[in-house]
Amino acid sequence: MSKEKPDLPLLRPMGVLERYMVARSQLGVYQKVAVTARYQCKSTDTLKSRLYAALATVVSQHPVLSAAAVDVDSKIPCFARLPYIDLDQVASFNEIETLDDVDGKVPSLDRFLEQEHTRQWDFGPALPLWRVHVFQQSGDTSRFILCYFFHHALGDTKSALVFHEGVEAALNTGSDVESASRISTRTDLPLLPPLDDIPRASASTSQSTAQEDLSGVWTGAVQSLPVQTRLRSLWLSAEQSKRFAQQCKKNGVSVTAALQTMLAAAIFQQIPEGYTTLKTSCPVSLRAWLPSPVSAESIGVFVDTFPEKYHRGPFSWEEAKRAKQTIDKVMQNRCGHGLIENLARIQDVKAEVDGNMGHPRRASLEMSNVGKLGPLQPGKDYQIESLLFSQSAGAMSAALKVSIVTGRDGRFTLAFSWQEGVIEDGFGEKVIGEFGSILERET
Repeated sequence: MSKEKPDLPLLRPMGVLERYMVARSQLGVYQKVAVTARYQCKSTDTLKSRLYAALATVVSQHPVLSAAAVDVDSKIPCFARLPYIDLDQVASFNEIETLDDVDGKVPSLDRFLEQEHTRQWDFGPALPLWRVHVFQQSGDTSRFILCYFFHHALGDTKSALVFHEGVEAALNTGSDVESASRISTRTDLPLLPPLDDIPRASASTSQSTAQEDLSGVWTGAVQSLPVQTRLRSLWLSAEQSKRFAQQCKKNGVSVTAALQTMLAAAIFQQIPEGYTTLKTSCPVSLRAWLPSPVSAESIGVFVDTFPEKYHRGPFSWEEAKRAKQTIDKVMQNRCGHGLIENLARIQDVKAEVDGNMGHPRRASLEMSNVGKLGPLQPGKDYQIESLLFSQSAGAMSAALKVSIVTGRDGRFTLAFSWQEGVIEDGFGEKVIGEFGSILERET
């Protein structure tokens, strides 16, 4: 919720993507992103003080982590510098039933993620745009789970991997000395510019926002508010993940293309035969093609999106190759279909939202594969094992979202999220089951 404007030094106005992210969370359309890491460690006895010291280090490296959003109800919200961050206000420590996944599931974690992804973002006057939640299992002092939630105006999901890797590195170089919960922030580092101010390749023609012909296209129930997120995660074993990656390589198909094609085939098995087409939306990171000061270690919003279309049929590697061609073209063009150009046309986000409610969604499936971290290394006191990337459902999003990431243990994880009422009860679980069957059959 918005608060009274604090007296904070302004850093810069938000760019097109950042403004839109703030407006849609204020309107209840979409709330937040999370990347959850399961860590192995030498001991959790001094975890809180060690983690606080690590967070202080990472905050000092990335100025946007000490920025607050101000004027969030205006047409030009801004980033402002927090003079300090009280880590007790942004970090929580709790117990969880189990740190392990059983048969690819962690129901207790799913329930927590579901609740947090539904909760509206709190733009508190002294709060940054991120939160961390730590979970430990009673009797287990060698592992913990760290959930990093962030507002999409702060960064994209690649940025969340940068955050986790920064925390991991700082945990390994820190000490067990008691750390203060209140940390001062740096004033000498400027924010990175918004994507609109960075030279980049542009789509020759951006996607039309006009109403499309959706005959025969399944997109779930119409766009609506309020949004209650439902979420289920799927944790593939290391062996199954390895076999899948090998099959992708053998068939000359990227992991992203294969996963998206398998998911489309799984959805077709659960929808009436009258639906012949699925439309997908896939984000793409632009950071590898952006000039300095943006780098692989930057935290910011540097994304575009591109569409794909599937026609009813079983999974085939040939269809996955076709999807790969679409992805390859995006890579060659170094841009998607003009997300920022389309959003720049929106003069009034509330009017845009109100005008879309009750109308069909524009996509069946949104699949985002944020990639992977490097392999586990021996001799580290603290190390990320598995990762899980998850998102809030959206009032104007695809009927089903699937968020994918691979941890240092080589395991693929998928988080399926949807808005309650947009798909039938049990639909998500059936799609997950069918996807698992396709994966098992093909690997």
